[in-house]
Amino acid sequence: MSELIRVQNGIATREPIPDFLISPLLLPESLADLSWTPAEFGLQDSAWWPEENTEGELGVNKKWGAEVLTIDAARKVVKVARNQVNMTAAEKAARDALVAEQWTTQIAARRYTAEIAGTTIDGMPIDTGRDSQGLITGAAVQAIIDPEYSLHWKTSAGFVELTGQQILGVASMVRAHVQACFNREAALLDAVAEGTITAAMLDEGWPA
Repeated sequence: MSELIRVQNGIATREPIPDFLISPLLLPESLADLSWTPAEFGLQDSAWWPEENTEGELGVNKKWGAEVLTIDAARKVVKVARNQVNMTAAEKAARDALVAEQWTTQIAARRYTAEIAGTTIDGMPIDTGRDSQGLITGAAVQAIIDPEYSLHWKTSAGFVELTGQQILGVASMVRAHVQACFNREAALLDAVAEGTITAAMLDEGWPA
């Protein structure tokens, strides 16, 4: 019954329904005309009609203003809409800053997901998580120090033996994968700044 609005003498107001009219046995239709109630209750010229939202979509750079209640006597409903008023410059700036912050957070999270998702190099599935990046960097440094260095590297498909040159190649490709993720993040942040960002773009352009 909280969605019912009082109608009295052609005026609609948001007023609570009297407690004595609230009962699971009393249908909302019974509140559409209270002429049946005792005169001492003072409600014979009142009714509680359902509300119907008619305000539609909020316009660009608009905010909701005062609520307007319009009676549709033929249908016994109250049309509810809020006025749309222009946002102030300060309100628009605050909104834009909040939206940009939300996009920044989403983009950073999406970049991290792509960054650590792994990549395939010469048929080898390579983990690109932060720990794995560190291990690959360490192995690459050792390969630079000792050109004869080789190792057994564990992939999700099992161990593979890598020479020093192969280790450097893997490190280079992993670094390229990670940097491509950050490059995409930067491009999306540019789109945020330009106001051209879309939800679809969040899942586009990331390296495999």
